[in-house]
Amino acid sequence: MLTNDDAWKRLPGAPSTPQQLPMWARMYAGPMPLATSAMLELDAMHRTGDRLAPRARALIRWSAADANACEYSKAVAVRDFPELPKLLANPDRLEIGERAAMLFARKMMLRAYAVTDEEFKAVHDAFGEEPTVAIVSMLAFASFHDRLILAMNAPLEPDGPPPPLMVKFERPKPKPHPMGADMIGKTGRVANASKGLANDDEWLRMTFRDLRNNLDQQRERSGRIRVPSKAEVTKRLGEGHPALWQNDILWSRVCNGFQPELTAAWFECVTQFRQESKLDRVFEQCIFWVVTRSLQCFY
Repeated sequence: MLTNDDAWKRLPGAPSTPQQLPMWARMYAGPMPLATSAMLELDAMHRTGDRLAPRARALIRWSAADANACEYSKAVAVRDFPELPKLLANPDRLEIGERAAMLFARKMMLRAYAVTDEEFKAVHDAFGEEPTVAIVSMLAFASFHDRLILAMNAPLEPDGPPPPLMVKFERPKPKPHPMGADMIGKTGRVANASKGLANDDEWLRMTFRDLRNNLDQQRERSGRIRVPSKAEVTKRLGEGHPALWQNDILWSRVCNGFQPELTAAWFECVTQFRQESKLDRVFEQCIFWVVTRSLQCFY
């Protein structure tokens, strides 16, 4: 773990006066400063602003962290909303919509594929279109962030987690991903790593034909939230916006149509991670396949 000052100096375009960084950022800033700066910005967006009321935001984020057994993120939720322990100790004081959102958050962390239309509708009816997409975006970040913290075993600060970092860092122009002769020969590791799956009954239970059938069933389903028109998204983003190429992708239209700032910040994290990690693309996509297969995400 870097010292706070050394980690701060690693972040691109950081102001000259250091601010307190969370422990996880001090661990991550050494090998991946660009991704760390993007994650700090996204973390602050989810912890502040008027997309969700502070009380609801804290309840939902705490529920996700509790499901993930991430004590660090539970402490962050309490730090951002100090009255949270009293609310949790008196659940009868919670509104029906808040309870629905907390149950939804927990299930999204543990078994997202098992969330029902009725459970989603309860959240949608209580909060509305844009806040519901903000909740889903926050839960996507919670799933990612908690697992990062747990994997690295990031310790909690002695005085508790610091406040959200309200800083905009620089974004160096990304370099093209290497896709040539230098990639040849690296993918043999994938075949070796996948051998362990050959004896996994649960993994082998779903065939490629099952996958195709599930995709067909997914296409026939009705969505749980309105998909904005291309014209709506274009108006929201503005003519010439670089994300408009995603207008033919339905889930992108939902994200960009209702929460464009959160969506852009999320993709910035992905871009910077890919820029710095320099993972073999076949290996990267195999990991992605394992994750989505385990989550039963047919898309």
